[in-house]
This record gives sequence, structure tokens and C-alpha cells, in this order.
Amino acid sequence: SYGAYASQNRAVTREDYESYVYLMPPKFGSIKRATVINDPSSSNRRLSLYIASVDNSGNLVLSNDTIKQNVKTWLNKNKMLNDSIDIYDPYIINIGFTFYISVDASYDKQIVLNDCFTRLNQMFSDKMYIGEPLYVSKIYRELNKLDGVIDVQNVVFDIKNAANYASSPISLQELTSNDGTFLKTPKNAILEIKFPNLDIRGVAR
Repeated sequence: SYGAYASQNRAVTREDYESYVYLMPPKFGSIKRATVINDPSSSNRRLSLYIASVDNSGNLVLSNDTIKQNVKTWLNKNKMLNDSIDIYDPYIINIGFTFYISVDASYDKQIVLNDCFTRLNQMFSDKMYIGEPLYVSKIYRELNKLDGVIDVQNVVFDIKNAANYASSPISLQELTSNDGTFLKTPKNAILEIKFPNLDIRGVAR
């Protein structure tokens, strides 16, 4: 859906703007994730665009000033005349989690755990989107499909604030939904499991 923009070659909707950002030639800078928070169809035509890039290791980083200026120049060619665009950095929230599973006695626990880690690494191999929530049921569903897993007993999240991680502006309690079923990512933030081999842990029982 991000491979094309409005057929009239004018960015009109939120989706148009987001799509057009992704179409910016790589020589001007690479944008991994972009989102427009304001509604372009409203009377207030001042738009807030949040963008994030990745480093050479594929981890999320804030886009530098040169990339931001290039994005603004790129969008100016196709934006509506009355639209004004402000470009911001999203908050990067590095998270991890520990899953607890029951394993069939006829299976080797370590092999089952390795299968779980492989599947979860596949799940989180690409970056989430800005403002995208993370539903615990998604993790439960994928792990319960694996041979040897009788049941997923629990998934416990944590926020990473140590060195080599982003400084989180929000606590885990604030991030967790009232019913505990998902992480309610703010519209101006993006979740990232930065080091899956370290940040995803498992316990087999």
C-alpha cells in the first residue's frame, strides 16, 4: 500500500503523505517508518509528520536534520497548497519480554525453546510502525502453533533503559492496557525489540 500515492499526484490524505515519504529516493536518505498524526481533511492544515530511520545494524534511530530537510523538500513538490508540514522524531521505546510455556513431556524442552525463539525472531524481524500496538495474543497464537508447546502460560513485558537502548519516556504501567492484553503505543512513539537474542527470553516448564 505504501508503493503508490494518490493518482492525481497530490498528497491529500494521511495515507498519501505517508506513501509519498516512502517513495523518496534513497539518495536523499532512508526512511524506515513514517506516520502523519493530523487529519489533512480537517480545517487545521498543519500536519505533524513523524519519521524514523535505521542504522547500519537495522536498529531504529532518529532521522538526522539533513534527512528531515530532504523529506520536507520532497513533500513540498506534491503537497496541497494550504498544507503546512512539521517533521518530528517519534519516541523509540525498546522493549523485551519473557514467555513461559508448558512443554509436552515427550519433547526436549531446549529444542522446543529454540523453536520458539526462531519463530519469535521471525515475527519481529521487521520493525513495527509508529503508533502500532503490540497484542499479547499474537505471541500466544504463534507459540501455541509449535510442536511440543502444550500451552503458553504467560508473557511478561519489560522496558529496556540500559546503555545501548533508547531512553523511554513512558513506564511499563502507562504502556500496558487496562486489561493487560496489549501495549498501547502512543501515536508519536514506536516499539522496538532491539536485540531479539537478548531481549526475548523463555522458560519451559
